[in-house]
Amino acid sequence: MTIFKIGFLFLILTFVSLIHSQSNSIVYPVNAEDTKNCCSSLERQYSLPPIYCYAGNDKSVLNVFQTITVDLIIEKTDDFIVYQAADQYLVEEEMLSDETILSLNKIVSYVWKRKYFKLDPFQPSCFSIKTNADFKIIIHSIALDIKRLAMFIVGIFLFGYSARLSHNSLFYYLCGITVGVTASFVIIILLISLGYLGASCMLSLYAIQMLVENLNMILILYYKYILGYIVFSMLASFVVCYRYGPVTNPRSIDLIRWTLQLIGLALVTSCSFHLEAMVLVDILCIILYYTKFSLPFGLLPKNKPKLRLLSEDEYIQQALIETPKALDELRKYCNSPDCDTWKVVNRLHNPKKFAMFMETSAHVSTKSVNEHEKELEDYETEYSEESDNDSLSEEVQKLNYSSDSD
Repeated sequence: MTIFKIGFLFLILTFVSLIHSQSNSIVYPVNAEDTKNCCSSLERQYSLPPIYCYAGNDKSVLNVFQTITVDLIIEKTDDFIVYQAADQYLVEEEMLSDETILSLNKIVSYVWKRKYFKLDPFQPSCFSIKTNADFKIIIHSIALDIKRLAMFIVGIFLFGYSARLSHNSLFYYLCGITVGVTASFVIIILLISLGYLGASCMLSLYAIQMLVENLNMILILYYKYILGYIVFSMLASFVVCYRYGPVTNPRSIDLIRWTLQLIGLALVTSCSFHLEAMVLVDILCIILYYTKFSLPFGLLPKNKPKLRLLSEDEYIQQALIETPKALDELRKYCNSPDCDTWKVVNRLHNPKKFAMFMETSAHVSTKSVNEHEKELEDYETEYSEESDNDSLSEEVQKLNYSSDSD
């Protein structure tokens, strides 16, 4: 009898374990360019909708800008929720948790309906669509995504030319006008959504969703008002930028340059799912930029060296050294066979002065020297008179101050 009870209990436990081991949904492996229809009578027997899992590809240089997109075709309803995770168990866990609590994924799916989403082409990923209607999914593979390639090029350009752009006045005005127009639109949308029927959080999100979904119709019906507003905001932004003028403070320019470099590196990093390759590109850009190494075609131009102006003493010293040196080189050239002396003499207004220069190295006439010395004497006389007048005025002020104090 005891053996019979033990055997019966073992059968019950085995039956319960079989029931719990049964999956809550069907799992379908999918690949690029696959099409799946849902939902059949067999699929509806499960408690959860089907889960679709993408295995992922191997990473290589040829598919750096690859993109996998999933198009959802569903009719007669917009009541659906998209779940994405690394494996089927996490997807099931998210769907089961959404049945008991109000999750962020449910709020976002309710407010922002997306009928297409992207998958990581290099990592295994699973997704599922929870809805009461039938639907169809189509998986597309884009080997070279033009948008991601454009992001990569723009990121490299911003990083490489950040120093020039931070000093460019045209770029300053373009950025100021763009930020002014965009910020004004964002502020108006937020004010409308916050003031919409009491401004509850869900109602504000719903208002933003309705505005985005009907954006095409709004642009068609009210394009004149929208165009006028854009022109007005552009003019207002230009006036503000013109009032304050381009940035001239060196530290502010450095901040702008660093910001452009960070934006460029962020664009390069986010333009591909091949994270390792993009991080390597970021590191190479930083090394090439700050080591002043220039690439062919000027992809990463090296910074121009800063010019230092000469002081007055250095200017006089350079003049005393370089002027005789240049005159001596000129005499040697005129005496060389490469110089056609007769042609040079025919073009000169004073050939005698040129001949004297060639024989005695005297390049300034006696008359010019006397005139120059006279100008120096006149300048010294005027300077001494002005200094005497200044000293006399200072003494008068001191006498006046002493008399007032007495």
